Amino acid sequence: PIEIYESLDRASDKGPLRPAQMDILTKWYENYKEKTNVIIKLHTGQGKTLIGLLILQSRINEGGGPSLYICPNKYLVEQTIEQAKQFGIKTCKIDKNHDLPDKFWDSDAILVTHVQKVFNGKTIFGLNNNSIEIDSIVLDDSHACIDTIQDSSTIHIPSTSDAYEKILDVFSDYLVDQGFAKLEEIKQGIQGQVMAIPYWAWSDKYQEITKIIIEHKEENFIKFAWELVKDIFDKSSCFISSKHIEITPGFCPIDQFGSYNKANHKVLMSATTNNDAFFIKGLGMDSNTVKNPLVYENEKWSGEKMILMPYQIHDQLNKINIVNWLAQKVHNRKYGIAVLSPSSNSAKYWEDCGASIALPYNIVEHVQNLKSGNRDDVVVFVNRYDGIDLPDNSCRILIIDSRPYAQTLNEKYQEDVRENSDTIDIKVAQKIEQGLGRAVRGEKDYCIIILTGHSLSSTIKNRRFKKFFSEQTQKQIKIGTDISKFAAEDADQSDAIKMLKGIMDLSLNRDEGWKGYYNQQMREINNKPKNWKVLEILELEKKAESEYIKSNYELSRKYYQKIVDTYIKSESEIG
Repeated sequence: PIEIYESLDRASDKGPLRPAQMDILTKWYENYKEKTNVIIKLHTGQGKTLIGLLILQSRINEGGGPSLYICPNKYLVEQTIEQAKQFGIKTCKIDKNHDLPDKFWDSDAILVTHVQKVFNGKTIFGLNNNSIEIDSIVLDDSHACIDTIQDSSTIHIPSTSDAYEKILDVFSDYLVDQGFAKLEEIKQGIQGQVMAIPYWAWSDKYQEITKIIIEHKEENFIKFAWELVKDIFDKSSCFISSKHIEITPGFCPIDQFGSYNKANHKVLMSATTNNDAFFIKGLGMDSNTVKNPLVYENEKWSGEKMILMPYQIHDQLNKINIVNWLAQKVHNRKYGIAVLSPSSNSAKYWEDCGASIALPYNIVEHVQNLKSGNRDDVVVFVNRYDGIDLPDNSCRILIIDSRPYAQTLNEKYQEDVRENSDTIDIKVAQKIEQGLGRAVRGEKDYCIIILTGHSLSSTIKNRRFKKFFSEQTQKQIKIGTDISKFAAEDADQSDAIKMLKGIMDLSLNRDEGWKGYYNQQMREINNKPKNWKVLEILELEKKAESEYIKSNYELSRKYYQKIVDTYIKSESEIG
């Protein structure tokens, strides 16, 4: 791949490969290129896209066959194609008729597409034995893809559908046993409650539910998932809220996507802050692959993050005051301000105070405005903790507003009942870390990150969650806490906003004392040995679920029993 890069007709501003890229590509070629599965872990901004494209081109040049580069969302497809063009790498994309181009079939170019296009029940790549053969796949931002793949096999039935009422009626007696008041709240449209259908109730009634689903199977909320779940429908789980019903397989059907599952070479891209244990169940990886990723060992961190929790500086710096101060429109603002909000309700308050909400139809326009210099508006992104890149002046102030919410009824229910689960805690910590990385996209990039909302502050402080943040994030949080204490001692206590602004100016004005202190503290990071407990639990869960799908209940039970006997102490988690 390094020789390929040297031979490319690339744009004049595209210089030599970076040290991290050289290191990763050399290691891949010498030690990893014959492996079926490879995980590449790199800091943000180290050029993962180019690494992935060069790996695929190398496979093509050796006669491997069709190659596929999968982006985590459709917004990044054009960006990846444009980047490849600047480097002189040939790519192609699926046409308007949803046909795969000849250049892809003939291995003349790398096909760039997005995860929703590959992983759905009506995928043009085919399912199971009807899947087309692909030699090599790069899955960019792989953690972001896991949720999309799980969602592709989940049926969401809105409360506006008569199928919702029919299913609710079938299970009404079982749900009354769990709690009459909770069920009534759901029936009356009150949000916030989630009820799970007991597995014995689903076993009794799934055939009735199957008939209801088939009656409505041409509805969009059913047809794209039905092909994936119909053969394992009796093993699915069902959750009910006032807004919709969610039916999801207990086991991610990744093996049905034959183009991915049977590819000769799969490369999964991962950030250094992510716990890759979720690749076991979500992407079909084995534990050996997860434990031995391809990494660049000469760099411990990348970029500068000043992480501030305003409440630590002054008790007047609550969410209301922060929003009222920062949400206002400012003419000719020199740098962008962005907000990551967990829900539309939270985002609405920012909008009421002057900010703009990035909606699905105009999210690309908002990102381009921030990057091009049109930064008058503060832009709020709703539940976008990954897949949005805001480098340099496009975002110098990032506000993470409140703790991320569970996005599926399954996750919401598990958070409610699994109060001491490492698996749940890691997912929450990881979502927060993904948000922290949106605005620092390279070694020399810098950003102030403001954490608001009581729920988020409590999570950050909680030792239970704290241990699941990466070493660099834990150190950055401590640096922010320390710098806040130092500044508060010398500041005018009567003006809370002025105090906060004074601390932020250290970063915005590139204060030499601040930069030196940050670098000195970050150099003290010691990467501790990995704790593989969660990896081992998830591997056993995968085996248990696999046997359950095949109706090998006794063997499935033994795997679950081993988890309980070996790893779990919490009574609620055992339950």
